[in-house]
Amino acid sequence: MKQGLLTLGLGVMLFSACHKQDAGCNQDNIISDNVKFATQQIGRQVEIIEESGKILNPRTIKCDKIQYVPIEDWTSGFFPGTMWYMYELTGDEKWKNLGVKYTEDLDSVKYLTWHHDVGFMINTSYGNAYRITKNDTYKDVIVEAAKSLSTRFRPIPGVIQSWDEDRGWQGTRGWMCPVIIDNMMNLELLF
Repeated sequence: MKQGLLTLGLGVMLFSACHKQDAGCNQDNIISDNVKFATQQIGRQVEIIEESGKILNPRTIKCDKIQYVPIEDWTSGFFPGTMWYMYELTGDEKWKNLGVKYTEDLDSVKYLTWHHDVGFMINTSYGNAYRITKNDTYKDVIVEAAKSLSTRFRPIPGVIQSWDEDRGWQGTRGWMCPVIIDNMMNLELLF
């Protein structure tokens, strides 16, 4: 599915670029230019992280400062997943090695049971790692994370509860069993 989304995204980008040009469209240049740009941008973020001596998960830039998130954040698997996509796009072992490093730092997420986003966190990191390497160690983490996610199933309403009702901002709303559409993305982990 993710490969299909990547292909769709590239297709839309190519169509848009070709449609705006008066004369022909060189798709190879557009793709290689975008891969080169991504390599530069993501490569710079990797340099910043590596220089820090820590493993950090960037999320956004706010007031010209990079915002990093802890591994319990719902977006923590996105940057490691990006390393795997970069490896697929370039074939450069550097990205694979970074994918391994940043993915394996999320190992404890497999035991996270207090919110549903474990699917986002694990599918993008460990899911891509397993899809690309077929390493059973990654599969074991995915299975354990699925077990953790399954603890959120509530049989009476038949849903995966998004968050514990007493944690974070949602705890102030009085919700007894909060469920949001994002759960649909996390169901893939259970399969």
